[in-house]
Amino acid sequence: MERVEASGGCACGHVRYATKGTPLFRAYCHCLICQEYNQADRADIIVMRSSDVEMDAADRIAFKSYRAPPILQRGKCRRCDGVALERMRIPLMPRLTILPAQTLDDSGGFPSSSFHMFYHRRVTDADDALPRHSTYLSSQLAFSSRLLRALRR
Repeated sequence: MERVEASGGCACGHVRYATKGTPLFRAYCHCLICQEYNQADRADIIVMRSSDVEMDAADRIAFKSYRAPPILQRGKCRRCDGVALERMRIPLMPRLTILPAQTLDDSGGFPSSSFHMFYHRRVTDADDALPRHSTYLSSQLAFSSRLLRALRR
């Protein structure tokens, strides 16, 4: 994968970020939390090292953990309550930032999604040939193995 320079932010523009690194991977998540957070049938997410994402002011984002432990915090703009970005802190791993593709000004430079997670929670069937992972364990293993492979590169 190549380095991607792009920008994005919330719907009102109060929260802005820029990428300056190589995406680790991209996937679709159909979990109920992603559906609620993104107000969509599924989330199209891009996982990056936090060091490769610059934010103008993190205090403009209200972060919330939807389940314990608080490894993943989903952020919304304090002004418009729109989706901003997510941050993930897994012990002994680099800090990660998850960019909802809907927040990007242009997602064209990013790789295509490589798999579906939590497919058993889908609202609509996917119209592609990507691998589909259902159940919590299968979805977590797919995410973790893709992450570990990407971090080894």
